Amino acid sequence: MVHPVWHLVRGGNVLVGASTVIVGALMVKTDFSQIDVVLVLLHALCVATFMGAWNAFNDVLDHEVDALNHPERPIPSGDLTLIQAKAIGRAAFLLSIISLLGAMTVAALFSENLSGWLPSIGIWFVAFLLMFHYEMVVPASFMLKHKGLVGNLAISLLVGIVIVFGAAAVNGISSPLVWIVATVAMLVNAAREIVKDIEDEEGDLDRETLPKKIGADGSRAIAQLLIICSFIPIVAPYAREMLPMQLLLLQSPAMLVLISVKPKLYRGEDYSAQRSLRLAMMLGLAGFLASVLYPY
Repeated sequence: MVHPVWHLVRGGNVLVGASTVIVGALMVKTDFSQIDVVLVLLHALCVATFMGAWNAFNDVLDHEVDALNHPERPIPSGDLTLIQAKAIGRAAFLLSIISLLGAMTVAALFSENLSGWLPSIGIWFVAFLLMFHYEMVVPASFMLKHKGLVGNLAISLLVGIVIVFGAAAVNGISSPLVWIVATVAMLVNAAREIVKDIEDEEGDLDRETLPKKIGADGSRAIAQLLIICSFIPIVAPYAREMLPMQLLLLQSPAMLVLISVKPKLYRGEDYSAQRSLRLAMMLGLAGFLASVLYPY
């Protein structure tokens, strides 16, 4: 049985997020120094705890809606109280700040290029602003969660910048490959967020989602367009000789899974489609990782 805290913070997604930081760093270089290793691990911990905090706050704010859409989640199921979930979210957020400050200290004391690391701070604050303007329903917030496609893109931007955050840990924010890989993650995740909104349409009583604005079929069409667009940055690093062209074969599993999503969307199999999109994103990142690690 899954522990309610692990369920609250979406432990599986947190591990994927932390791993994505490492992938971002490896897109820059594969020969890490000891200081690089420490910085990358601190960045991974920073992302993991940030994601855990966001997921906890999300469940706190959405506990009434989750009673309809996701009654198995810790708060509506009674496994955790609202007070406990808030405390977990605050603790995770504090750990994220401590991890970032720890990385800053290590970079200041031991890094040979502190200015190359500094974008990490800006990226963290961008992520914080995205979380605030997505989740918070207050006058100062843009309330992106209630803005349909804009909200989907905001969440997906966060997924993409995790990769850039990993690259920043090793002074590699200017690497074109990093931004291309981040674009792939953003496009595929945007499609997945749209499909998830279709899946949850009946229970999303307090949100103005894309399916509510243009209907499920129109939303599926936009998701399919994003999937098609994702093929361009998947192929681009190989076509532009950033990576050996023959290693494009390593992306075939991801591309095949992306292709398989279309008939699922056509049949209205939204849950299966969004799970396939998650798998495709992970396979795509694995393909890029294998490409940079392959000895050539």
